[in-house]
Order: sequence, then C-alpha cells, then structure tokens
Amino acid sequence: MSYTILLIEDNQDMAENITGILELAHYHVKHASNGKIGVSIAQIEPPDLILCDIMMPELDGYGVVHILSNSPETADIPFIFLTAKADQSDFRTGMNLGADDYITKPFDGLDLLKVVETRLKKSELLKSKYGNNPSDVSTFFNKARELKEFQKLSENRPVRTFKKKDLIFMEGQNPNDLYHIEKGRVKTYKINYDGKELITGIHGDGDFLGYLPLLEEKPYNENAEALEDVRVSVIPKADFLTLIYSSKDVARKFIKLLSNNLEEMEDRLLDIAYQSVRQRVASALLKIHGQFLKEENDTIITIARRDISNIVGTATESLNRTLADFRDEGLIQISVEGLKIINKAKLEKLLH
Repeated sequence: MSYTILLIEDNQDMAENITGILELAHYHVKHASNGKIGVSIAQIEPPDLILCDIMMPELDGYGVVHILSNSPETADIPFIFLTAKADQSDFRTGMNLGADDYITKPFDGLDLLKVVETRLKKSELLKSKYGNNPSDVSTFFNKARELKEFQKLSENRPVRTFKKKDLIFMEGQNPNDLYHIEKGRVKTYKINYDGKELITGIHGDGDFLGYLPLLEEKPYNENAEALEDVRVSVIPKADFLTLIYSSKDVARKFIKLLSNNLEEMEDRLLDIAYQSVRQRVASALLKIHGQFLKEENDTIITIARRDISNIVGTATESLNRTLADFRDEGLIQISVEGLKIINKAKLEKLLH
C-alpha cells in the first residue's frame, strides 16, 4: 500500500531532505511551505500522515494541529511535529492540542522512517475495522489488543470460570472489572416491569463485557449470564481506564465505537417496532449464524429457542410457528441438535 504524507515545512533545504528520505522508502510526499497551505491541502485531500514543523510563518504548527484535530474529516490523521525545540513544555503543548508524536531536529533518517512507520501501522490498525458501519466492541478490542499499549490487558490476568446459567454480573451491581471472554458464549439481557427478558446481545470468544458502566462510573444496566461453560479473564478497572485515558488513539476510536454501538441498538429497536416477526426471526438467525458459526462445517445454531425469542422480542410460541414456516419453505432445517440455515440467500431476501 502506498501512503501519502503531507510535509508542512518552511525551510526548503529541510523539506527537500525529508522528502528525499521518505520517497526512497516509497512514500508519496506532498509539501506545504507554511501552515495555512498545509491546512488547506489536508482539508481538500486528507493524507495518511502529517509531518509538521512548529515554528513557521503565517500559521505555526500548534495552529495547524488545533484546526485539524477539531475537524472530523482530519482529526484521525496521525500528526507528528518536527521541532528543534526539546523543551518538555513544548511537548506537552503539542500533545494537548492533539499531536501524536515528536521528532526533534536534527534527526537520523532511520529514526524518521521508524516513527512514520509505527504511526502509520497504528493508524491503519485502529481504523481498519471502522468505517461508517456499526461495529461491536469485540472488533475494536481484538484489533487494539495488537497495540503495545493494549497487550498488557491480556497478559497474566486472573481467569474465572462460570457454569451454564451462572450470572457474571447483575443489573444494579457496581463494576470493578472488565471481562474478556476466552471461551464460551454469554448473553446480556434486561428484564422489564412484567418480568419479560429482552436479550441485548450474544457474546462469544474474544468479546469484552461491561465496558460502558466502567467508563460512565455507573452500576450495570443489564445482566450477563453464561449460555454454556464460560472462561473469562478479568481486567481490573484501573488498568482499563489507564489505557483509555492515556492513549489518544485508543480513546478516540473507543468514542467512535460507543457511537456505533448506540446506532446498532437504535437499529434493533426500530426493527422490533417496524419489522414483522418473520423479518425479525430471519435477522436474528442470520446474525447468530454470522457471529458464531465461523467454520464452514459448523452450521448448527444451538442457542435455545427461548433465548432466540428474547433476541427477536416475541413470544416463544410465535418464534416456533415462524421457524416451522421457515422449515416448510425450505429455508432451515430443524433437528434435535438445533437449527441449520439451508437457504441463506432466500432468508436474506425476507429482510427487504
């Protein structure tokens, strides 16, 4: 992949030297001779990374990063300051404004390439699963766990086991830990005033539980119950919050993740309100199939009918009638082992 780097540097000799080094490493370089030009270029054609001098005419580096970090279109671009000033107060000022890193002049060409490569890899890693489509928390954490800052959260953590139907946490409890599912499936659910259960999520290997109450410092607003024997690693609240509040990259993506999760929940509520039971059952079966049946030969949905009905938001009797209809229409097979989708394409058509 060819990356585009925007170099904002008013010293022509320095700019030519940096450009030469980057182009030898097969980067495409755009040069801006001052901050105002650099901001304009970044806004019109956002680059993959920005290298920016601090002391410049027209608009200095602090002004550049302030403008770009406050625009949704450019806020996620990795931003590296080039500076001859090594004073710690300058570092703090830049980082507080949104810079990701510093390179202090004079620097070795190899050092420049290493910093650029590291920042591009981190940026690509964090944004690779985040377009405009809703995404769940496991995708974020599974990618973020490859970052050095996150590796500590998955290493040498206490492990707890839960039997089927054991509660991992209950609504109203105060959270002290983040749970990472190593093996097994867990459902999260709420109970309304009539005692009816509504499943808010089915989670499996690699997923994380209980992150939102930790961030909001509020009690759990749902229950988490093991659907089968489950093994989870326990990440202390302090370690999790330290990561979120100390890594700008992770925090920024985490905010996007929360927005996406809210969007997904709103879509579910709209589906319950406006889709037919047939459509909701088809959607639930397809989602469960896509989420848990990873292997080509692993095609049997073993989740209990009662839990599927609570995902759909309908009575078990209505679910059973709909499943019988799907069977008669050749969409699924029903056996003592569970449910098997045999005509996925036709099932997907029911959603439209």
